[in-house]
Amino acid sequence: MALLAASIGPLTAFASAATLQCGPAKGAYVFVRTAGANGLGHVGWGYRLTCDGGYAFGSVENPTGKAHIDKGVDNGFWRGSGTESEMLAAMRSRGYNAYKAITGSRATFDTGPADVIAAASAGRGYDVIGNNCADTVWDVLHAYGVPDLPYLQLHPAPNNWYATLGHTSNVDWAASISL
Repeated sequence: MALLAASIGPLTAFASAATLQCGPAKGAYVFVRTAGANGLGHVGWGYRLTCDGGYAFGSVENPTGKAHIDKGVDNGFWRGSGTESEMLAAMRSRGYNAYKAITGSRATFDTGPADVIAAASAGRGYDVIGNNCADTVWDVLHAYGVPDLPYLQLHPAPNNWYATLGHTSNVDWAASISL
C-alpha cells in the first residue's frame, strides 16, 4: 500500500467521482511515444476531471524494460493532475511526441471508475502481452466511458493501436497532434 500511495500521491488531489455533463470534446486523450518499446511504441492516458479544465493523466512506463514485473512491484506507474496545458507539458517532458483527443462522443464520462482503475494500475505489475501500457490505457479510458476502443488483441503494438483510434458510430478521435 505504501508503494501505491508513493506512486500517486494523495487521492484528494483528484476530483471526486462525478459524471461529466460538459460535452465530450477533449474528454479523453491517448498519448504516444512512437520510439518506445524498441519501435513498437508506448502509450499513456488523460481524461477530463472537471468541465472547467481539470485533467488526470499518466501511464505505466516499465522503466526496466522487463517482459514481466510481478504484481505489487514498481512498474513505473505515475499519474498527475492539472490543466490541459500542464497535462500536455507533463507528457511532452516524459518523451511522448503526439496525442489524439476525443472530439465527439455519444458517451457520458464518469471520473469515478477511471480514478479507481488508474490508481490500481500501480500495483498490477506488467506483462508484455496482456498487461502492458496499452492495456492500462484501454482499461482507464473504458472505465471513464469511452466507447468503441479498438481491440488490443487485433492491434497489440501500441503504435498500431494508437493509429486505429478514429471515427466510429459512437466516438470521434481527432487526427494525431504533435507535442
